[in-house]
Amino acid sequence: MGKNEINTDTNGKRATDDNPMNASLQKRIKEQSCLYSIINLKQDLSIENLLSKASTILPEGWHTPEKTAVSLEFDGNKYATPNFEKKPHRMSAEREIRTGRPLTATIVHLEDNSTGDGNQFLKEEQALLDAVLNHLALRMDRILAKQEMKEKQQQLDKAYQLARIGSWEFDMHTHELSWSPVTKQVHGFGPEHKPDVEHTINLFKEGKHRDTFAQAAYDAIHHEKPFDVELKIISGQGDERWVRATGEPEYNDDGRCTHFYGISQNVTDRRQAEEELQLRERRFKSMVQDGSDLIVILDANANYQYVSPTSESVLGIPAEDFVGTNAFDYIHEDDRERIQNLLENLDANERINIPPYRFLDSEDNWRWIETTLTDMTEDPAVGGLVANSRDVTKQIRQQKKNQEALKEKETLLAEIHHRVKNNLAVVSGMMQLQASEEENKTIKDKLFDGIVRIKTMANIHEQLYQSNSFSRLEFAENIRSLTTNIHTTFQSKTDITIDFDCKPVKLNINQAIPCSLIVNEVLTNVFKHAFPDREKGHLMIQLSEHTNDNHIQLSITDNGIGLPQGVANGAGGSLGLSLIDVLSQQLEASYTYEATDNGTVFSIGFTKDEKNGIGNHYL
Repeated sequence: MGKNEINTDTNGKRATDDNPMNASLQKRIKEQSCLYSIINLKQDLSIENLLSKASTILPEGWHTPEKTAVSLEFDGNKYATPNFEKKPHRMSAEREIRTGRPLTATIVHLEDNSTGDGNQFLKEEQALLDAVLNHLALRMDRILAKQEMKEKQQQLDKAYQLARIGSWEFDMHTHELSWSPVTKQVHGFGPEHKPDVEHTINLFKEGKHRDTFAQAAYDAIHHEKPFDVELKIISGQGDERWVRATGEPEYNDDGRCTHFYGISQNVTDRRQAEEELQLRERRFKSMVQDGSDLIVILDANANYQYVSPTSESVLGIPAEDFVGTNAFDYIHEDDRERIQNLLENLDANERINIPPYRFLDSEDNWRWIETTLTDMTEDPAVGGLVANSRDVTKQIRQQKKNQEALKEKETLLAEIHHRVKNNLAVVSGMMQLQASEEENKTIKDKLFDGIVRIKTMANIHEQLYQSNSFSRLEFAENIRSLTTNIHTTFQSKTDITIDFDCKPVKLNINQAIPCSLIVNEVLTNVFKHAFPDREKGHLMIQLSEHTNDNHIQLSITDNGIGLPQGVANGAGGSLGLSLIDVLSQQLEASYTYEATDNGTVFSIGFTKDEKNGIGNHYL
């Protein structure tokens, strides 16, 4: 059904002015107030609320409101009375809104049976619908126009917000000053702030900044002169800021200035960046001209393009004497190839450290130079290799002296360990000779125990002497050597199988000696007493280190006859057990020594000392 179309009833009859009902119906239409009710709807309604309320009011304009249903459709949404349903008797109208989208209205009579000529709607009713639709279309055009304007303003405000640009206006007639929300933010105030000229001038930092802005404001008001200044303010929040303020006059047709418009922008970040850049430039200039390092720029062939004035204080050679010469002319021939290789493999924008090399000074002496080299050939401001060099001659000479002193000390330590080992061997030999001549078995056994203890200490010095370190001992190797020596010394008739599960552990000498002596006492006891009158025996030695807490765990297990009753953890009165207890205290270790159903288990644990100990001193 097209626009402004009126349905006929089932008999095809059309309502006319001659219908007996026309006079009363026309009078009702003229008297109805639905159009005015719609016109009087609030002006600030949204399109959704406007169409919803209009669809509710519209049935009141028809002669049988309770039998009339309305539907308004716009932009895919339908706003209808609850009783609306499609019926044969209906009228419709359509209007195009400014955006090109249609607004459609449909009115139906809910009773299919007609009276009179069969038509439920009059021409005047169609005119009413057209009038209502015209009004709604106008209202909707205004609403959409406001929405578009609001969206554009929001976009503009957002752009200003992102750019931190605020606007302000000064009325030359009323002398009223107004700020946009962003301008208030720029000056550190909230939305409720009411600005005025005097207060604004006093925001600027006292002195040059306030005086400059006061003069600019005076010239703008009294001489209609535009301004553009960047000055410091003390904001409403109490902090110091850089603000850019501009102002331009506006004139009426008579050529009189009526308003001043301008912008305010927080430029603190930019000004601070500029100040920081200036400070860096001054620092760099000071470092290059007055620093202790030599800074140069070389081309790809290592020719000097720029040399800092510090070249005279570092090498005694004026900067201008370097320019145009080649760096390799000053480098020792034994160092050239190494540095040449570094330059050839240097990547763009890469920075490398060149270890010390020899460089010729003004008196033809070789100075040791250390350099940091950066490839900045692709930087238009540099266009070359930047070398930052420093004289490390004193450090190199001192390092050589230290190395010579260290080598001398290591030689001395090696000699000391060698002599201690030899002296211990002499003492051990003398005790062994005495033991061989001794007839008392008890004394003889004690002498042999002493010999084994001395050999244990001599073994440690032997390993230290043979190693590259005089501070740390590979303890797993020491245990193997110690076990072999004790086994050989006692020459047991029992065939003892020895298994090692020893992880690499390095101990300093302060812990290696007491721990070795403890192992000596335990193993001596095993070889002497664990396997009497047995053909075979088994011994297991385990050593491990927990890297997370540096805990050392050592265990010695045999399948012998076990400990005598009452002998455990230092009890029993023997010298060996007393030594174990004393040495464990020295290690700050905890230990257990106990008999089991299958023999004896000795276990000791302590924390590894990371210091490099020699006696009571440290390297």
